[in-house]
Amino acid sequence: MRAIYAARAARAYVAMQHRFHTPSGRYRRDGRVRIPGVPAHLWPFARALVATLDLAGIGDGLVDGIDFEAEISDRLEALEAYWDSDRLPPAYSSDVRGSRLGGDRYYDDNAWVGLALVQHARMYGDSGYLDRAEELFRFAQAGWAEHQRPNPGGVFWVEQGRGVGVKNHDRNTVSTAPNAQLGMHAAELQGRSPGTVGGAGAHEMYEWVLATLDASHETDTPGTGLFADKIRGDGTIDRTLWSYNQGSMVAVNVLLARDPAGAPTEYLARAEAIARKALRHFAGGYERQPPAFNAIFFRCLLLLHHATEDARLRDEIIDAIRGYVDRAWSQSRDRRDRFTFVNDGVTLLNQSAMVQLLALLAWEPSRYGLLA
Repeated sequence: MRAIYAARAARAYVAMQHRFHTPSGRYRRDGRVRIPGVPAHLWPFARALVATLDLAGIGDGLVDGIDFEAEISDRLEALEAYWDSDRLPPAYSSDVRGSRLGGDRYYDDNAWVGLALVQHARMYGDSGYLDRAEELFRFAQAGWAEHQRPNPGGVFWVEQGRGVGVKNHDRNTVSTAPNAQLGMHAAELQGRSPGTVGGAGAHEMYEWVLATLDASHETDTPGTGLFADKIRGDGTIDRTLWSYNQGSMVAVNVLLARDPAGAPTEYLARAEAIARKALRHFAGGYERQPPAFNAIFFRCLLLLHHATEDARLRDEIIDAIRGYVDRAWSQSRDRRDRFTFVNDGVTLLNQSAMVQLLALLAWEPSRYGLLA
């Protein structure tokens, strides 16, 4: 089975590169209409970087004809076009610097980039990218909403005071939990405990999500989800359940369980409980979630797959991923290597999501602990 998924992942990757990659090393804007010269937003670009890392991680000679060192180097070089060091703390802009499309800085987008750099560090050694990941965690700390009411805390979705951030004051699970992940990964790789270091720490971010957006908060099993989307700027709660939010909280608990100075058994049990609830909730309904959200959800569950001793849960995770991916593959167009969802056309975001999942099904399971 690994060889089958590896071959499919390679085909989907080649299709992604053929359609979206440009001679400049950047990706073109995704969607039905190709806009000449307009680079992709940071969010789909970052997911394409992750797809490249996931395909490279298959190993065992299952993918031939791709120079992964060159491909990853190309992505990392192109990533620098989004780097904005003019505003402090520095971070990645939503669009290539100097473009006419603006340049808001989103805390969730920067978390995804930081986690990609963490995965690169785990796969290939630090090579300096861990320093950049830690810079991005400091950017998230600067977005901590200490004085926002109600429920002070949480990381804003977008940098405040300019652009979208003039009017949008949402504090999201997706801007807080992935940054908690980022801080915990960085601390673990540096041999530190993921406590508070200079402002809001990773553990404080995790606790804020539990206190404000956890449906189990007032039950007999707090900390076990499911997790609402956000607190809006007006203080109301958006209770939409997105798959990636559940995955991020699974991953945070797995990382906390890897800290020997903490409470490993308690946090692993929470991760398992959230995963079971989420698998039940989304069963039969993954197609109603954006593919990029599902890709994040499933990669976080694979991090749990590496940590849990529950063989049944491991099987449920793999079965859910295979079911989703196999359905998408059977319904894809153009020789079954280009993916469309809900009439989106072929987009970089959707295509990279499927490359990720196909590739991860081809990984040796013992390597899932490298994921971020």
